[in-house]
Amino acid sequence: MKKHLANLITSIRLVGAISLIFIETLSKTYFIVYIISGLSDALDGLVARSLKITSKLGSKLDSISDLIFFGVTLIKEFPFILAGTPFYVEICIIIAIAIRMLLYLYVGLHYEKFPSRHTILNKTVSLMMFFLPFAIISDYLTIYAMAIVIIGMISNVEELIYIIHGSYA
Repeated sequence: MKKHLANLITSIRLVGAISLIFIETLSKTYFIVYIISGLSDALDGLVARSLKITSKLGSKLDSISDLIFFGVTLIKEFPFILAGTPFYVEICIIIAIAIRMLLYLYVGLHYEKFPSRHTILNKTVSLMMFFLPFAIISDYLTIYAMAIVIIGMISNVEELIYIIHGSYA
């Protein structure tokens, strides 16, 4: 059981992300499931490293769970972002996401690998994305969204540098 604990924690995020599809966005239940799912993201790697039970399967499961969690929450929250930000912010968000998806597609097709690096910039964007629903219900959504876009674009450049240098090979 001990050797599967980290993957079990990661699975909580996967189940939580799928559950969010069926929960009213920004409701109390949404925030509860969202926070539990987010905490599982912080805990799974910590548990895996501290118990020395890291694995390639766990890393892939973590990346896939992150992607599904990110995708579901972005789809659910995007209408609120559109309603709460100026048009230029929305365009910047779409461009940043499109670039990242193209980078993922290129790495996936060219190197036949799941394109996810756990860099400081990627972790920063992930952490900022985690707090996005709280920004949606605040008066600072536009500023917060632009901060995510700027750091996300820098992270995209970092990913491109890894691709150019053949770090995915």
